[in-house]
Amino acid sequence: MRKRARFLGFLFLLLMAAGILVAVARLGLIPRAYDPLSPIDLTVPPNTVTGVKLWLMEGDVPACLQALERAGVAVRPQVPRREPPDCSREGTVEVSKLWRAGLDPEVMQCGIALRLYLFERHGLQPLARRYFGSAVERITHFGSYSCRRKRGGGSMSEHATANAFDISGFRLANGQVVSLKKDWTSGGPSSRFLRDVRINACLQFNMVLGPDYNADHADHFHVDMGWAMGCH
Repeated sequence: MRKRARFLGFLFLLLMAAGILVAVARLGLIPRAYDPLSPIDLTVPPNTVTGVKLWLMEGDVPACLQALERAGVAVRPQVPRREPPDCSREGTVEVSKLWRAGLDPEVMQCGIALRLYLFERHGLQPLARRYFGSAVERITHFGSYSCRRKRGGGSMSEHATANAFDISGFRLANGQVVSLKKDWTSGGPSSRFLRDVRINACLQFNMVLGPDYNADHADHFHVDMGWAMGCH
C-alpha cells in the first residue's frame, strides 16, 4: 500500500508539474527555444527540451515534414506500402540531402530523416571540422528499408518498417574518405573521429550499433528509433 501511495503521489506531482509547464508556455513566459509546445527548429542546437519536442512529434508525419521543410530539407513523401509478412513503409520520405551532406537517395521514416539532420548539422559536421578542418560532403550508407527479421531470426528488424538506417562512412569536401570498415581500428584521427560520431549518434537515436557490438556491424553504424535503447 505504501509503494502504491508513493507512486500515486509521484504521478500526481508529475502531472502537476506538466500542467504548470503547459500553462506557463501558453502565457508566453518561456523562451521559444525552451518551449516544449513550440514547433521544433532543427537549425538550433539541441537543448534539454529538444527530446520532449521530438517525443511529442512521434508519429506526427505532417509536423515532421513541416520541420524538415522549415530547415530547407527537400523530401519526397512516399505512398504507404505493405509487404508480407510484417513489412511496411508508412510515413516515409525519400531523402537525398540533409543539411550540407548528400547521400544516395533513400526512403526512410520521416522521424529518421529528422534525426539524421540533427545528427549531421549539430554533431557530424562540427566533428569533421575539428578533426580534419573540412566538412562532410557525402554520407555513404547501406540503406534503410529491408523486409527481414533480425539477424539470427526472432522479431522483425526495424529495417522492415524503414525505421532504421545504416551508415558506412563519410566523404569529406577535401576528398578524404573515412569508412568504418578500414578506419574503426586504425588508431588514428579517423578512428577517433568515428568513435565521437557514434557518441553523437547516440544522442539522437534510441539504438546505435557499431563495430564494437558484433561482426555483423563491423562496417557500419546501425541507428534506429525502435523501442529498445542502447549505445554500442
